[in-house]
Amino acid sequence: MITVSMRALAGSLLATLSLSVAAEPLISHPGDLDPDFGFGGVMITDFVNTDEVIYSLAPLANGSFLAAGVVTHANVSAGTSENVAVARFLPNGQLDTTFANAGLRHFDVAAGVDGARAMKVLPNGRILVAGSFSPGAYANFGVLKLLPNGDFDPDFGDTVNGQFRLGWNMVDIGGVSVHDFGRALAVQPDGRILVAGITPISHTNGFRYNHIAVARFLATGPLDLTFGGNGTGYVVLDTTASADAAEEITSIATNQAGDMAADGRIVLSGYAQSSGTGFVARLTANGIVDSSFGDAVGGGGRSGRVALQASLVSGVYRGLYEIEGACLTGDGKIVVVGTASDRGFTFIRFLADGSLDASFGTNGRTTIKFSASTEYDEPAALALQGNGKLVAAGYAINYATGSPRKDFYVARVLANGQPDTGFGDGQGRSVTQVATGTDEAFAIAVEPSGNLLVGGYQQRPGAANQQYDFVVLREFGDSDRIFQHGFENVGN
Repeated sequence: MITVSMRALAGSLLATLSLSVAAEPLISHPGDLDPDFGFGGVMITDFVNTDEVIYSLAPLANGSFLAAGVVTHANVSAGTSENVAVARFLPNGQLDTTFANAGLRHFDVAAGVDGARAMKVLPNGRILVAGSFSPGAYANFGVLKLLPNGDFDPDFGDTVNGQFRLGWNMVDIGGVSVHDFGRALAVQPDGRILVAGITPISHTNGFRYNHIAVARFLATGPLDLTFGGNGTGYVVLDTTASADAAEEITSIATNQAGDMAADGRIVLSGYAQSSGTGFVARLTANGIVDSSFGDAVGGGGRSGRVALQASLVSGVYRGLYEIEGACLTGDGKIVVVGTASDRGFTFIRFLADGSLDASFGTNGRTTIKFSASTEYDEPAALALQGNGKLVAAGYAINYATGSPRKDFYVARVLANGQPDTGFGDGQGRSVTQVATGTDEAFAIAVEPSGNLLVGGYQQRPGAANQQYDFVVLREFGDSDRIFQHGFENVGN
């Protein structure tokens, strides 16, 4: 049974704990919750009384929006497992029961663990979803395509071992006995579909470490064997050049409209888990390392990547431990958000060739901090507004109720990288306590109105085993209406 939380009516559990400059009654202030959305600006949805998390949001032109992630649900055999979940909500935050099965499309390949991590709505209203699909004990990169009403797209898929995969396809990169986890999605200008993630590779010390992989599918669903130049349809990269280091990918950078650059080049972001090094890498449209981008190598060309090892030098913070999101500006620059030694949301901007853009923030870098200096504020997603401002969402450790806990946190900087004093508490920050337990945001999106959608989960109060529910909140943004590529025609 799908239920919607009424906790917000109590007021305190949905109190916005930003240190906001008080807005006058009925006047929207950027960073404040929209009281006409959900209950007090927040909607909590419990589908089947299990673990349910949002990882991606997609606004629609009519004010509705899609949320994709994971719902633990009955699978195709006995028992339950994590499934791909896509839900549609009305402009007021209520579940749209005309979509799929009473508002939710869940997808289970077999009895394994499946999940959605990224989503894109195409100009014709059809919905691409990428993540991990498990035909058995181990996960593969997967992509799913739905019609605007939530049904599987009959024109998308592939025939494998004599069976047609209606509306979906997947690729096993690492082999049948290892996990390949899909993390990011983008569509090239010619309609071909990229899914990026991680796959384990054996190293000289005998251990397997996750490395970055990118696969490409044709617009109709089959794997594109021309990608990467090796006949497999995918490439595996060592983006940090760090021996025996596990890597994680967090995004394929796109512009404000959610599109890649016109030349189809692929900008990836992520980090090496053990070395405290974030990275930005670029491939050509066909999956070859782009030697015109990144750090210089000796007296030759560039490496195709920028490595950003976090450090503190002469009192100045540099680099990033992790990069959690990236986007492309209208003039071809690259902005990332991550964490470093200063433990806040750190924004850095690069020129198109990977060089640091010193005109952004202070020497190319801006950090917005909320928690105590000993705590980490952890970003998870980045979005670009139509007016060039940048918004990042994740969590901050909040002590407002007397005990430390994770709460939804949004930070905003101006197009020049300076903290936006017109947002939230006057320092570019807003923090929202969704419930009495842990709350964490993983997704942020800009609506056509300029308002912000933020999604993730709440730890259900009183539930066993720390069960989670879908959470979406809407914050006022700016009146910078946007009409993305095909966006104005998408709404059903």
